[in-house]
Amino acid sequence: MANEVYKITGTTNIALNRPATHSSRGGAPGRAVDGNDDPRWRGNSCTQTDGRGESNPWWRVDLGSSQSVGRVVVTNRKDCCSDRLEGFTVYVGDSPELLSNPTCGGPQSVVGKDVITVNCGGLTGRYVGIALSGDGRILTLCEVEVFGGTSLGRIVD
Repeated sequence: MANEVYKITGTTNIALNRPATHSSRGGAPGRAVDGNDDPRWRGNSCTQTDGRGESNPWWRVDLGSSQSVGRVVVTNRKDCCSDRLEGFTVYVGDSPELLSNPTCGGPQSVVGKDVITVNCGGLTGRYVGIALSGDGRILTLCEVEVFGGTSLGRIVD
């Protein structure tokens, strides 16, 4: 059996300190791209949509230009409420209407995970976002990192 080596392309977080917004009032959306990945609310790192809940909440970052997205790394809240993020979907595309953009990785499970990496395989877009489906949902994110390139590439020798 051949040895398998995984090479990670794109090691620069292209979302760092870029403008961010979300679907409702709540914690400042820019906290999710401020470089502070503290998974606790009191660490002043997390953002969330309306704490009363809403239908289909979303968050997005503007990369400034269309770029290749290899992977998106999401830090979930750890002090409570980590289940709020269950079933989130990542979108990448050029439309500011987040849900009209292509998805990558499908709905994500967060059970037992503090950090979730979603492989986007080089989808291109100016906007990268995260959304939840359903009524009464609260979207909470403690950090979102976006890495360019084609993500994990398997090299077999």
